[in-house]
Amino acid sequence: MKRHFKAWLKRYGRPAWHWLLRALLPSSTLVGVSSPRRILLMNGGHIGDVVIATSLLPVLRSAFPKVEIGFLTASWSHAVVRNHPEVAHTHRVDHWRMNRNAMGWIRKRLRYWRTRRQALREIRALSYDISLSLHPWRADFLPLAWQAAIPVRAAFISGLWSPLATVLAEYPDDDLPIHQGECQARLLTQIGIESSHMRGRRSSLAPTSDQMLSEVRDVLGLSGLGRLRYDVIHMGAGVQAKELPLSFWRELASRVAIDRAVLFTGRGERESANVDRVIDGLPGCHNACDKLSWDGFVAAIRHAEVLYSVDSMASHVAAAVGTKCIAMYGGMHTIARWRPDGGNCVVWSNAVACSPCHHQNGCALMSCMRGFVPATIADSARDDLLSAPANKLMQCSISA
Repeated sequence: MKRHFKAWLKRYGRPAWHWLLRALLPSSTLVGVSSPRRILLMNGGHIGDVVIATSLLPVLRSAFPKVEIGFLTASWSHAVVRNHPEVAHTHRVDHWRMNRNAMGWIRKRLRYWRTRRQALREIRALSYDISLSLHPWRADFLPLAWQAAIPVRAAFISGLWSPLATVLAEYPDDDLPIHQGECQARLLTQIGIESSHMRGRRSSLAPTSDQMLSEVRDVLGLSGLGRLRYDVIHMGAGVQAKELPLSFWRELASRVAIDRAVLFTGRGERESANVDRVIDGLPGCHNACDKLSWDGFVAAIRHAEVLYSVDSMASHVAAAVGTKCIAMYGGMHTIARWRPDGGNCVVWSNAVACSPCHHQNGCALMSCMRGFVPATIADSARDDLLSAPANKLMQCSISA
């Protein structure tokens, strides 16, 4: 019933709302900016979303070599761009709809309005010439850009506030096999950036310092500057339905730990307790949950031999820093849209008839998260699958 209501709103409610906005508000006038001084990217999503969005930075730098780039994120994903060499200014707004913190409905909205008010002051003071609303739906922050009087406001037609934009782009249907980074790049095309600049589109993160790497050494119990040799396993996901049984990870860790150390990353009491259960009695395995800063976490993945993960931000981090990645994806969303966008990545999945279901929290059966075999997954990190020039999508059969 809820799904049908959402479909009804998408088909009838949103067009009616857009018509009302256009009737009540002054029409948006397209203002061309051939040499912008400052460009603002806005994405209130989670860490993986913002890592994907960094793929637009080299395109903007190629098209506008002297431009200052600002980035608006939520506080939970702010670390992704905080020290990025291509980002001159950062702003934070915690949109209530994207907030996964354990706080009430009222507190989420109060936090949203507090952070929004501060960000609006900052953005007005910087006088951006162009804004790019990278989120295709409600958390696009287009009203914020409109209030800040940014002359060129690019957004997706699917957004709730799209009539406030001066430049609009189509957001591909969720079932189409188009990566999210390519979807976001459509906004750049609409503001006049030529396709020749798009060849440089690639996610990136801030470089790793010795101090960041020392966090990894401390967890592994190492000293000195010798070469680290370890794999990373990241079991957690933003939605628990995307996670795999602890027995799977224990068998995988026992195979991987034969010839190298294994570092388990994660955050929070639940994930830390799960790691303890998995590595109990296994030599060479280390629990790094809550022991690494964001920069230390990136350093851990950057210097790892292989990352093993589910559909989580860790796989996007691996793609951004060029680390081999073996990821197990379910069928809740279109895999081609949200896979790690790197040539060193292999995605394993189950082909089930109900995929993609677009159920935010999965279903009771979660057949799409069954059938992954630890031995096969471990072997895929050592054969020639990872020598391919582009992402590989591997299918596994559901075991009886």
